[in-house]
Amino acid sequence: MKLAENEEQALKRLREELFARYPIIDFRLYGSKARGEGRPDSDLDVMIELPDYDRAMVAEIDDIVYRINLEHDVFISALVFGKDELEEGPMSESPIYKVIQREGVPL
Repeated sequence: MKLAENEEQALKRLREELFARYPIIDFRLYGSKARGEGRPDSDLDVMIELPDYDRAMVAEIDDIVYRINLEHDVFISALVFGKDELEEGPMSESPIYKVIQREGVPL
């Protein structure tokens, strides 16, 4: 996994803020950056798993991601899932979730 300094700092800051505020179950980098194939203009794809999908919490997380993107001059693209929808819903069989499970790098 090859990340620029500002990308590493952005992900570190995001992890710190999320784990301090929310009951995060899983937090992973996936996509081209996780595979070591990212270009300088590639985004940072992250998956965040919470116990339950809560729209208000997701909106707060989106605000945090937006602020960190601006502060570190990066583009973090976050997918947020609730454990309930991954275990009991159709998301457990979705192609994107299978890719994240296969290639995602826990942060």
